[in-house]
Amino acid sequence: MTMTPPVGIHILSSLYSCEKVNSLDKKALSEKITQLLHDNQLTQLGEFYHEFEGGGVTALIALAESHLALHTWPELSYLTLEIYVCNYSRDNSVAAEQVHAALVAFLEPGRVETHRIHR
Repeated sequence: MTMTPPVGIHILSSLYSCEKVNSLDKKALSEKITQLLHDNQLTQLGEFYHEFEGGGVTALIALAESHLALHTWPELSYLTLEIYVCNYSRDNSVAAEQVHAALVAFLEPGRVETHRIHR
């Protein structure tokens, strides 16, 4: 079977004035992301979280459908968020949008810039 584009959606966001990154820890973030992925029927294959000395968290979550990545800069109250899902066995675009919206709401930024790439 030959697939023709688009095969998925890539959502890239910058979250500004995000005071919550000052107190965000990898355990709370992991629990939230795992629950959101489960609720949206996305398959988590593995995860990597790193807390930097002095603050900041990097998260990389491998999905059967592709990946989610998040990076924080507490000193700037800034965070980047990336969600890419493929549509191999079903259209996962709605799931990606719901995970994105829920994470943005959880993180409570003052301003969000988002770009969507249909791949």
